[in-house]
This record gives sequence, structure tokens and C-alpha cells, in this order.
Amino acid sequence: MSEDFYLADTKPFDHDSSVDAGIRDCLRIGSGKSFITFAGAGSGKTYSLKEAIDFLKAQYSDDFSRQGKQIAIVTFTNNAADEIKDRIEQNPIFAVSTIHSFCWSAIAGFNEDIRKWYLETIPSVLDKVQDEQNRGRAGKASDARERTIIRLNAKLDWLSESRSFIYDPNGVNSSQNALSHADVLKIFSNFLATKPMMAEVIVNKFPFIFIDESQDANKDVVSAFFDLKDAKLDKVVIGLFGDTMQRIFGGGEPELGKTKPSDWTTFAKKMNHRSARRIVGLGNQIRSEDDKRKQFARDGATEGYVRYFLLQHGVSDKDKVEAKIRDAMAKITGDDDWTDTKSKETAILLLEHKMAGRRLGFDALWDRLSKSNKIKDRISEGGNTELNFFSDIVFPLAEASRKERRAELMSILRESKSPLLETSVLEANKEDPLALARAAEHAFRDVVSNDKVSFSEVLEVLADHKLLRIPVKLHSFVAAPEESEADLESEQIEAIQQVEAEPEEQDKSEIAAWSEALETNFFQIRNYKNYIDENSMFRTHQGVKGNEFERVMVVMDDDEAGGFLFSYEQYFGAKALSPASQKKRDAGEETGLERTRRLFYVTSTRAKNSLAHVIYTSDVNKVKKNLIEKKFAREDEIIEF
Repeated sequence: MSEDFYLADTKPFDHDSSVDAGIRDCLRIGSGKSFITFAGAGSGKTYSLKEAIDFLKAQYSDDFSRQGKQIAIVTFTNNAADEIKDRIEQNPIFAVSTIHSFCWSAIAGFNEDIRKWYLETIPSVLDKVQDEQNRGRAGKASDARERTIIRLNAKLDWLSESRSFIYDPNGVNSSQNALSHADVLKIFSNFLATKPMMAEVIVNKFPFIFIDESQDANKDVVSAFFDLKDAKLDKVVIGLFGDTMQRIFGGGEPELGKTKPSDWTTFAKKMNHRSARRIVGLGNQIRSEDDKRKQFARDGATEGYVRYFLLQHGVSDKDKVEAKIRDAMAKITGDDDWTDTKSKETAILLLEHKMAGRRLGFDALWDRLSKSNKIKDRISEGGNTELNFFSDIVFPLAEASRKERRAELMSILRESKSPLLETSVLEANKEDPLALARAAEHAFRDVVSNDKVSFSEVLEVLADHKLLRIPVKLHSFVAAPEESEADLESEQIEAIQQVEAEPEEQDKSEIAAWSEALETNFFQIRNYKNYIDENSMFRTHQGVKGNEFERVMVVMDDDEAGGFLFSYEQYFGAKALSPASQKKRDAGEETGLERTRRLFYVTSTRAKNSLAHVIYTSDVNKVKKNLIEKKFAREDEIIEF
């Protein structure tokens, strides 16, 4: 096989300019040309989105401002929304939001319809929980199910009267009528399909709707947008921007790149402006097993470096070994920055948060939380309410309290809607409205002044003094003899949101995991927050989609990760597929193999110039043979370390 096989062909930087011209051709009211733009790694997806936005701004800004119309730009994460807001300079004709916020804005005010939706949904959930309770054994899970049954029945009673609902984007559900993220999406999809008036309102307000990272958008929501376009062909243009090979989260539409409505226009961006030829070539080879889309590197792109370091499972002192690998990469590439542990242009990608926990010092917390697969999944998506509560609210509050930064402290309490700052509390203590808040903060400071304090001790003082609203799932771990009606009803709502098809596993695993995690040292949360805020070289494989770095080291260690959604051992041929996975594969269903392939693509294509894959494996020879046979590696690129 020619050496050129491993290097992507090159094209001029403007090779994809016809795509942006094609998108502009769709952007006319009444064109009927909704479209899907497939944009692989480094192809300039955000550039095309920005070009479309600028075109619409020039064409419609004055008219839309007078008519009160807007262009909706829907993203998957808050960070993506913030990035787009910066690029459009906060122009009022653009409505930029996460998909959850967009869906909420559409259903807000449909209070009676939401109430009826719950009345129709709860009985089936209740039946599932009751059936599981009848078949289950006594214990913590049984107790949790019994509480859920009580709350669901109480919820049905609560819904017997007219109610109004709100959306809590922080997920703390501090109000009795706050909807969860998941329910907002479900209700929106249902209403868009069944309520013509809502569809009419949306297209009148938003003649153009762009959905960024569409591969991760909830599949029911995407389907609802397909239906909206069919129903309102002459009134709305919908544009999807994404790459199915970079679908990371579980709720996305798996068939988006393979099947689509026949009357949607498809564009494909074929350039990779980010990476060296060798790295683009590797990305192409990975995709050859999936959708077979190929990219070109830019004219003048360097060849770049790809290396695979193979290590047998059981290696001790991995930190030192990985430091030696970075030294080796510095010599291979002539780039001494490989050894700079503070470089912002170097990323070490780990498969699970657990692996970062060991390296950065929050492993005790993570080891206990990871006993629940559901907790792990939500943290990977940045959506674990309880951990976010500690990292984003409680820890900053602790730091402000310990350092006696009063203004910052009050700001946190106001933003988190502390019960002690409610109007009723302040009015009941008119002589000194902040007396209770001040006393609570002093008690809190006494507790967090101890560097060895546990999460449970911190949680207890917060609950005892009502300094913060406690997420519902943590209520079981604090004494609440004077639980308010609002808190009780909030629990009832949360119960509905938490119950899934396998309630026993969910209840048992999450309760057990948090029960143990709360007994670990609270100040691990500092290390966790530094990691999540990207103040270290370490990232997760899933967390870097959309990012790019000069040099990337990908650590693949199934044993240390301890996960089940991905398996590099299977993907690289060291282990056979399990019978259950093989059965799924034969039936055309997704397995960990496909998920791992997409993850391998995402991590490999983050690098601009040099890429090191560090593979811990049970069979070095099989992995080496597989890498060569799949043409992922030339023989001289594999180093047995």
C-alpha cells in the first residue's frame, strides 16, 4: 500500500465555498428549501452558520425588527449558545438559545395542556413503578419505590386543580411547578405535532430556524421539526448543521445521516482546515467503516504526526509512563511543548472522569458516584443536578464565606434563590431582615472552615439553616422535619422526572452511590471544578467535541475507565464482542463498537499537528495487528512501550 494512502489529499482553502452559496440560496422566505449541512471535523461548520446568519442580517434585519420576527439559533449547550451570541454581537433579530430553552419558550403558557399531559402520562409511570414494587425485594430500592408511588399519587391529586408551570434551567427544581429538561423536550415534541396553533405561532415568530450540533439534538424534537417543515412549507426554512460521526450523547437521531426526508436539501463540507494531512487521513480511514465521507486537508498543510503507544494492562505508575510518552513525542516531533504541563495547546484526553479523578485528586468522590451508571451518564453530558449543585453553587459559596467576601456571598445566595432571602422571610424580620441569613452563613462558615469536612456535613448545615434549596435527590440524606409544602410538591414533580423504564436499578444505584459519596471529603469538589472548568490539560474524550489543540494525547484504558458504553479493547480487536452485543449488531442495532468508533474519530481529529494514542490493552499483539490491518497505523508509527 502506498504511503500516500495515509495522507489526505489537499484542496484550496475555498473548496467548500459552493456549500455556503447553496445555503444562501435556501434562505428566502417561502423558498421551501430546508436543509441539512454535514460538516466533519475542522470543516468550518460554525463559519457556515455565521455566514448564513450574516446573510440573513443583511437581507431581513430592518423588516424583522419592524415586524417583531426573529431568526432562531438553537444549540445543544450553554457554552455553544454563548459562543454564537459573541459572534452575532447580540443583535436583537437573533434568538440564540439551548434546545431546552427554545422548547420551553414554545410551550410556556400552555398550562392547562401541560397539566393534561401529566395527567395522561403519570398513570403509565405509576403502573410501571407499582409493578416493579410488586416484583421487587424489600430494601432501600423498595423504600424508594414506595416513596415514589406516594408522590405520584399525591401529584395526581395536585393536578386535580388548574396549575401553572415554569422551567428551571439549572435543574434544581426549587419550585413546585418546575419542569425537568427531559419533560420540556417531550412536551414540546408532543404539542408541536398535536397543536396546530403552536406551530403557527412558532413559524410566524421564527421564519428561519437553525439547529446547531443537530446530531445530538433529541431525536423526537428533530422529528417534530421535520413535521413542522412539512406542515408550514411556505412559511419556514429550517437548517440543521452537524456531523453524525460526532454524535456523542444518547438522545440524538442515529439515522440522520443515513435517512432523511426526501425534500430536504443536503450539503456536505469536505475540507478539514484544522489538521495536518496525516491526521485528516486517519479520520477518513475511521469513517470508511461508517459513512465513508472523506475530507481534504488544506493546500500547504503539513504532514503531521500520528503515533500509537501500546502498553500491557497492569502497568504501574501510569502518570510517570505517560510523562515519558510525552517526552518521546517531544523528540519525535521536535516540539518541546509536549512536555509543558501548563500548555493550553496540549490536551490529554481520558475516557472517563474517573481517570481524571485519580490524576487530579477527586477519585474518592468519583469512585463512589460511578457505582451508578445513570449518574455517570448525566455527568458526561454535564447534566448531573446534584454534583453541579456542589460545584457551581456550594463550593463558590464556601470559598466566599471562608474568605469573608460579603458581596460575592450575597450574590450567590440571590442567584440561587436562597429561601432565607424570600420576601416572606425578610418581611417577617423587618427589624433585621438578614438576621437569619447571617446566622446561617456563620454556621456554614464554621463547618467549611474544616478542611476535612465531608459532603454530608456541608449538606446538613445547608438544610438545617435553609441557606440553600437542596436538590430533591439529596433530600433523603438530610433531616427535614419541617419540610414546606413547596418543597414537598417539588419532590412530587421530580419523582415523575426520575422514574424510567427500570426504576429499581435507578433508585438503588443512585441512592447507594450518593450515600457513599457524601461521606467523602467535600473539598475534592475544588479539584473536580478545576477539571470541569478546563483549568488542567485533562479532558474527557466526550468533552472536547468542537475543540482543537496543537497536540493531543488520547489515553485509552478500558480497565481503569470501568465503563460499559465504550470498549476500545473490542474496537481494536483485543476482545471479541459479547453475545448480547453481537445479537444487537446482527439486528442492525447500535452497540458499543459504533459508539467507540465515533469517539475514536472525535478524539483523533482534535489535533492540529501531532497526535499520540496511548492504548492500555490485554493483548498488545492483537491490537498492533488490528491497527495495521485497518490501516489506522503504519508499522513504524506503533511503539510498544
